[in-house]
Amino acid sequence: MNKNTVILIAVLICIVGGTAAWMAFVQPPTEMTKIKVFHAGSLALPFDKVEKEFEDQHPNVDLQRKSSGSVKAVREITDIGEVADVIAVADYSLIPDMMEPKYADWYLQFAKNEMVLAYTDQSKYASGIKGDNWYEILERPYVRFGFSNPNLDPCGYRTLMVFKLADIYYGTHVSDLITKNTEITIDENGGKYLVKVPDRLNQRGEVTIRDKSVDLVHLVKANEIDYAFEYRSVAVQHGLKFVDLPSQIDLSNVNYKDLYKQVEVMDATGRIITGKPIVYGITVPKNTINKELGIEFVKFVIGDEGQKIFRDFGQIPIVPAVGVGNVPEELLPLIEEDKNTLKLATGSPYELGLIDALTKPFEEKNGCYVEVIKAGSGKALDLARVGKVDLVIVHAPAAEEKFVADGYGLGRTPVMYNDFVIVGPKNDPAGIKGMTDAAEAYRKIAENRSLFFSRGDDSGTHKKEMTIWDEAGIMPGGDWYRETEEFMGATLKIADENEGYFMTDRSTYITMRDDLNLEILVEGDPDLVNYYSAIAVNPEKCQNINYELTRAFIEYIVSPEGRTMIENFGRDKYGEPLYHLFGANMIGQEETQKVMMSG
Repeated sequence: MNKNTVILIAVLICIVGGTAAWMAFVQPPTEMTKIKVFHAGSLALPFDKVEKEFEDQHPNVDLQRKSSGSVKAVREITDIGEVADVIAVADYSLIPDMMEPKYADWYLQFAKNEMVLAYTDQSKYASGIKGDNWYEILERPYVRFGFSNPNLDPCGYRTLMVFKLADIYYGTHVSDLITKNTEITIDENGGKYLVKVPDRLNQRGEVTIRDKSVDLVHLVKANEIDYAFEYRSVAVQHGLKFVDLPSQIDLSNVNYKDLYKQVEVMDATGRIITGKPIVYGITVPKNTINKELGIEFVKFVIGDEGQKIFRDFGQIPIVPAVGVGNVPEELLPLIEEDKNTLKLATGSPYELGLIDALTKPFEEKNGCYVEVIKAGSGKALDLARVGKVDLVIVHAPAAEEKFVADGYGLGRTPVMYNDFVIVGPKNDPAGIKGMTDAAEAYRKIAENRSLFFSRGDDSGTHKKEMTIWDEAGIMPGGDWYRETEEFMGATLKIADENEGYFMTDRSTYITMRDDLNLEILVEGDPDLVNYYSAIAVNPEKCQNINYELTRAFIEYIVSPEGRTMIENFGRDKYGEPLYHLFGANMIGQEETQKVMMSG
């Protein structure tokens, strides 16, 4: 190559390089748009595949994912102030319960799952474990098992449900493994179970707890623990062997929803989660920066490509996805609106089983599902004010009247009544036995500084109690007055264990009296009559209210069939009914008719 040729090549290189530099200067690279997706740990692998395919279709998008326990993911948005363009959780109810109305006003139910017990060939007794003996193997010495933190991860609180459902199904006490090796406790009341999860779990013995279920996978593979409670999809994705649990306990089958809801879990914040089939939820939070891309991502997840990815990763998509709330127009062609779920909030009538007795035939007649949130009257009305429930059945007349007057409720439909009684120890240190004036009994308790327990939770019972203290001219307080912030049955147990006084409804006392040392000391005060009303939430005041189904349910419970069920509920088991029907001299049949004609 001669000298002139070399010079020519050098010049051309300079020209090309200069041109490229100039083009880069005048036309810089396209800036990438970032989209943040928070999701459950159990979605990590399918969402990794979704990310790749979504970015292939959107070359200028950088999809950034953050995996954690679902509860933790929600709290990062609601409590810490993190911004996400999409959030996908392993329990759809976290969105309405924890994000609405401030951070979300719609969600989609898009996938299912089921609980399994995952293991490897190196796990102790791996060769013999199966669906009908797994609980016996976990009870054997030196067998190590793990589950995720129930305060942070739905898989964790679902594990606790599995243990208690196993007790019911097998007639065993395998849940003792939980209560003996952690600070978690289990209370029983009227055939329902409340699993209480404190902030500090204090795991010990052969139990291991991690923040999210997928954190347990490597522990099983490394043989640091023998078994882990996981979702089926997680076990499949990570190549783990697993025990298929019976449908009665694996939280997979809608046919067993009545069995599942016998178990509830109360987390460290006081939030109560009722057992139900496992369904995942997804939404675009209100504080999103890239709303359009967030919606586009959700569209991909619930579309044909997303559905195939989920199937490939061992998880069943819901086809079509079910939408609740103000679902964006862009998604409507891909979803089915949920018009078959009624959300109801109430307290003792659910705790004692009446609501289950009423909802089962209603669901069968109407092809629907009644989702019950156990809440005292104050909390129930608060949930209704922000549109988290369609209907409340409550017993706080003054608060109910204000709720209706403020436009949130469409009237009070009288349903039933019982009465309050004051119970206490047999030695009755305050000397109130036989009294019929509740306020005077309260004065004597206070004067004697006798131990008194209050629910202290703004429930209908607590509101009535405070009304009586006010009538007695006393502001209770001091070491003799203790607030439990528990439901009726739990507070009654606490009062019994501590030989204190407590104002309970007679219905709860009847169901528990055989196990109590406390006895009824004060009854018969007209002020202690306890009226229950059903109130439909006003769809013009709150969005996403299923008014048609709400109205149908109210009509059912005041129909001859519903009234017969109410007036006979408890009679066969306890020898007397737990609730009574309204008569003309109570709230009044005229008001009942007026309410039923409203709307």
